Amino acid sequence: MATSPPDTDPYRGLIRISCSINSIHDYRQLLTSLLQTTKEVMGCDAGSIMLYNEPTNDLSWHVALGDKADKLKEMGRLKMGQGVAGWVAQNRKSALVEDASRDDRFFRGADTKTGFITRSIVCVPLVIGDKLVGVLQALNPLHKKFFDARDLEVFEAYGAMAATAIEKIRWQETMLQQQKNLQELEIAQEIQSRFLAQGFETAEAAFQLAFHSQSAFQVGGDFYDVQETGDGGFAVVLGDVTGKGVPAALLMAQILSEFRHAAPNESDPGRIMAKMNDSLSQRSARGMFATTWCAVVRPEGSSLRTRQASAGHLAPIRRKNNGFDSIELDSGMPLGLMAGAEFPSSEIVLGPGELLCVYTDGITEGRNPANEEFGTERMQELVASLPPSCAAAKEAILQSVKDFTVSAPQRDDVTFLLCGAK
Repeated sequence: MATSPPDTDPYRGLIRISCSINSIHDYRQLLTSLLQTTKEVMGCDAGSIMLYNEPTNDLSWHVALGDKADKLKEMGRLKMGQGVAGWVAQNRKSALVEDASRDDRFFRGADTKTGFITRSIVCVPLVIGDKLVGVLQALNPLHKKFFDARDLEVFEAYGAMAATAIEKIRWQETMLQQQKNLQELEIAQEIQSRFLAQGFETAEAAFQLAFHSQSAFQVGGDFYDVQETGDGGFAVVLGDVTGKGVPAALLMAQILSEFRHAAPNESDPGRIMAKMNDSLSQRSARGMFATTWCAVVRPEGSSLRTRQASAGHLAPIRRKNNGFDSIELDSGMPLGLMAGAEFPSSEIVLGPGELLCVYTDGITEGRNPANEEFGTERMQELVASLPPSCAAAKEAILQSVKDFTVSAPQRDDVTFLLCGAK
């Protein structure tokens, strides 16, 4: 039997793999380096790393070295239990195959596809704890007829190091991607914040107005805005896009763009929302919509004339000097569901000291540590107890919600507005 050349010291290869773990930070480069080291140290004709696909419960060739490597990678995926590699993955046990032609586990399809002739195989599972990473295999020793028990011992050491290296790189890449995603979301949050907080100075000089919005995540789908109308009034809008996160934020931006386009040319909130709805119905993603409240307000001395319309939104609550009332509106459907929808409007007058509170369900569906909801009734009682100043009322609402939820996580975007006469 031929012996291995003196320069193929397997334990030198183990040191080389250890260096690879600490010096290589690119996933593909690491896999190639691991396999090149394996091929050199084991003195074999070919080798491959197959990684486990958990969703499909199979293996796929990610790196292959040898004369037929390209054709081998074209084989695609290998079922669990199929061939020696599939058996090793399924059983999580190493396999030493001295003569492939006599082993029932051997999958001849790869040789048929590539034209390669497999004589002997050593294959080890790549496992971290209870997690299967993949399999590492070497084919056909160059300096002897078949692999032996010493080769398997060395190869199992390789496998342990290779699995550690692969998982380390995967973890690093996951952390880098998460950091990149976080940075992108922080930028998106800043953009959204600026998009919402466009100049309200003219409106705030004419009547009392206060907004608050807090997303459950970095970005959200709640929105608000105020724009001057062509006849000297002010169009005010607040709404809640279905869903959360980036998709909701994108639709929110589209809705506000449509509002800013429609509001200056209309004096009735129902017509403003009809225009917004027709445009959104043609462009919005399937299944996404927004409940919306819109009003056109006009200061009149110590009162505020308010014409309102609703697109499936929660009923506003009016703070009265002797309590509250819930303003039930003849609502249209949420924006974005169907073009041609109508949104009836109706008018109320806010007298001195009265405030109108409009909010999203992130407040009423907020829960405390005992899993109790804040609820509509508590919201109504809170509005009834508010001071007549919008600025002070805003702080009172925030404090009440904070006192109720305590340390419970925020589950939904929280947004509300308050308006009243000066």
